Amino acid sequence: MRGADIAVRPSEAGMTLIEMMIVLVIIGVMAGTVALGMGSVTRAPSVETEARRLATRLQAAADDAMLGDRTIAFTVQKNGYGFATIAADGKALPRTDDAFGFHKLPGGMVMTLSVKPPVVLGVDGAGRPMQAVIESGPRRWTVVYDGMTVRAFPVGALKL
Repeated sequence: MRGADIAVRPSEAGMTLIEMMIVLVIIGVMAGTVALGMGSVTRAPSVETEARRLATRLQAAADDAMLGDRTIAFTVQKNGYGFATIAADGKALPRTDDAFGFHKLPGGMVMTLSVKPPVVLGVDGAGRPMQAVIESGPRRWTVVYDGMTVRAFPVGALKL
């Protein structure tokens, strides 16, 4: 009996290349679905994320006011905050660029300021100090602006 004369029975045949590719595609689609589902949970906005975003944007606006020799105001509305440039005639011109445009807080988050807005960030870097508390349920973070620098920390954390 030569090798060419041996017949392969259907029960002894392995998977074809096409069948193997179909199985791999199914596994890939299932893995991608799970990864995307888990990613949306981890990308949910948190109070810490929003507080750090506010601190970063506030520091950038204060630096822009000081370095750009202009007056910028931190403005707050019920559902979010933004910045405005104060023109020579005293009128506030809302900023619409990505860095300083209006930012809407995610649903359920509330921001409380220690001073009445708008908070003016002066060209000399000596803006009026303020404190903002961002909260959602029991989670609370504080953002403190001392007129020059901005810090964000959880409420109750040691302030150095």
